[in-house]
Amino acid sequence: MTDNPRQLSILSDQPADEDRLDFDPYARTLADIVADRDTDTPLTIGVFGGWGRGKTSLMRMVRRRLDATTDTDFPVRTAWFNAWLYHREEALWRALISRVLEAARGFPTLDPSARKDLRQLEARLYCPTPPAGGHLALGPEALPGLDGASLPTLTGLELLRRQAEREGDGESANRLRDIIADVEESQALTRRDQVAALDDFRRQFEEICRTCILPHGRLAVFVDDLDRCLPDRAVEVLEAVKLFLDVPGCVFVLGVDREVVEQGIRVRYRDYEARIDGARYLEKIVQIPFNLPPVPPGAVREYVGGVTGGELPDPGCQAVFSAGLEPNPRRIKRTLNIFLLLWRLAQNREDLRDAIRPVRLAKMVIIQQYHPRLFALIRDGPHYLIDLERRFREQQEETAAGVERTGHGAGEEISAGPLAEFLGRGLLRALLTCTPPDAPDANFGELTPAGVLEYVYLARSTIEERAVESEAARLPFEPQMVTVPAGPYLMGTPDGEVDELFQLVKEESTRAKREWVERETPQHEVTLAAYAVSRYPVTNAEFARFVEDGGYAAREHWTEAGWKRKEGEGWTLPRYWEEDDWNDPSQPVVGVSWYEAAAYCRWLAAKTGRPYRLPSEAEWEKAARFTDGRRYPWGNAWDPDRCNNKETGPGRTTPVGQYTEGDSPYGVGEMAGQVWEWCSSKYGGTDAIPRFGYPYTADDGREDPEGEDTRILRGGSWYNGAGRCRCGFRLRKYPWGRDRDWGFRCVRTSSS
Repeated sequence: MTDNPRQLSILSDQPADEDRLDFDPYARTLADIVADRDTDTPLTIGVFGGWGRGKTSLMRMVRRRLDATTDTDFPVRTAWFNAWLYHREEALWRALISRVLEAARGFPTLDPSARKDLRQLEARLYCPTPPAGGHLALGPEALPGLDGASLPTLTGLELLRRQAEREGDGESANRLRDIIADVEESQALTRRDQVAALDDFRRQFEEICRTCILPHGRLAVFVDDLDRCLPDRAVEVLEAVKLFLDVPGCVFVLGVDREVVEQGIRVRYRDYEARIDGARYLEKIVQIPFNLPPVPPGAVREYVGGVTGGELPDPGCQAVFSAGLEPNPRRIKRTLNIFLLLWRLAQNREDLRDAIRPVRLAKMVIIQQYHPRLFALIRDGPHYLIDLERRFREQQEETAAGVERTGHGAGEEISAGPLAEFLGRGLLRALLTCTPPDAPDANFGELTPAGVLEYVYLARSTIEERAVESEAARLPFEPQMVTVPAGPYLMGTPDGEVDELFQLVKEESTRAKREWVERETPQHEVTLAAYAVSRYPVTNAEFARFVEDGGYAAREHWTEAGWKRKEGEGWTLPRYWEEDDWNDPSQPVVGVSWYEAAAYCRWLAAKTGRPYRLPSEAEWEKAARFTDGRRYPWGNAWDPDRCNNKETGPGRTTPVGQYTEGDSPYGVGEMAGQVWEWCSSKYGGTDAIPRFGYPYTADDGREDPEGEDTRILRGGSWYNGAGRCRCGFRLRKYPWGRDRDWGFRCVRTSSS
């Protein structure tokens, strides 16, 4: 038991007893048609609508109105047949007819003889009927290879006859031929008797209805839950209505999903030469089609308020549910129940009680239920939800201002990447923008990716993990990319800053050498063509696609030296792939060598047909420091709160997107701290003196992908501070190294 105050109870999936969908006008109209003594019968009314749309609720409202009629001169007797309860019956139509006959006996004005006739007719439904076929059990050694088999009678007899002919036993063969003829005649007579019995039943039922129902009132039969039966069984019920029960005095009201019926018709008549049209078929059975009207948006709010009694844990939750839910009563209740379950769970866990806020949780539950691909995406990349909310709000602002959308914000060109498929979803946009931008504890833009993950992990307890994995496996390969425009920038470090920067490096390491900073000089201007760089380092989730696609076994993705090293070392995964501190899907992949990083980029290029590769150190540095030679992506002053570093970080990598205040002016994130990032460029040789120094020249051999020369890493990591987490610092390492603070990101040679 919990000590928390009373909370809203879990909701039942039973049809509503109250009219919360404004169905009363429709119920009144249909009830008037059924009860009108001038309505010609037989009549079948179809109430059409998808799963959970409220068909049962409307039909119950119609039935209640009919049962409450006070017209004693023309009473309406009602019966309810739930097809799903009888779906395992061998003949579903028998159960329906039995229910109809039982209801007919309820007319109070019937005389005893009429009731007796109805009982006798119902008894005939279940009289044993001689089988039209049957099976023949073969004795030992009757037929080679079929000892003890049970076959259809005629099939078994024919096989025995052929066996006798092969053995030269003409007398047995002739005797079997006579038996086969007798069985065929018997079966034909049995089928004839069955057809005659059904015709006789139909005739007697119609006659009894004329005498037992028509003079005494009207029988209204409601058939529910047809769409829960197998499609073929649903058609069986419809055909029973048409063939046996289509008699004067009877009205049938059918709750039907058109798609289920039309699918059932295709299944039932799949062997017919002529194509049976489901819509035309339905027209022959249903004389009055009534399609459930769409529930207006305002009614969703009223419905949510009605079923919850206004007792949601925060008033803002009702606005969220009203904006994000489809007008389907069953799905609304299911979504509300999941929310209530998770909210109670959060209140009973000390680690979540203060972290989980109800309005955000309501949004996350709707995402999980209605947008499973987005849920799978943010499970592996929670920063995507923050970015999607930002994009939707920008769309909203620009629409309100009458501005045509042309970009993603001033000074920023960030591709949507895997978010592209969600940007046109109006229901999703309404969900993520239904609360004011400054509403406290209501929006995901106020959170870090780690904060979003708390909601994701909580919501995962109510969804099958395989379903999430299935959606994740179909997500796009390509990351979000940031356009870096063509033009010059200042690369490297001025000679006059070497002493100052060397002191910063010494504060991190007593083994620091001045030459570590000198290798950044001289500062010089470099002009680059336009390119695109991935917004964040490659994550575990993104690298997992390479692993799952057999990237470690595909020779074509590896350099010659890389393949040789991989085979010799037996690499099949990154070094720290299975260690909990480093393997969250949203963390940057670590423990990858330069060879593995390059192989991933080649694989991505092959999968997408676009020129992905590792960035040169010139490209990396421009994306990080803009055009003005700044020391850090955010400016010239060190701020340990703007990146994941040794001073303020948690001592390991964090989900990407956690430090947006440290983005470069282009919008590229986490280029300081987090992980050292492999560049394509060689440092050269095996000693500390760079073979490829400054000024940077792309065509001097340093961008050759082959060889075992040391390569450049940039940006610093969670293990470093102000001295190394700089845009200009150059770290050299062997290309086969695989440390827990080494990762990478990709570039594309054009912004397309």
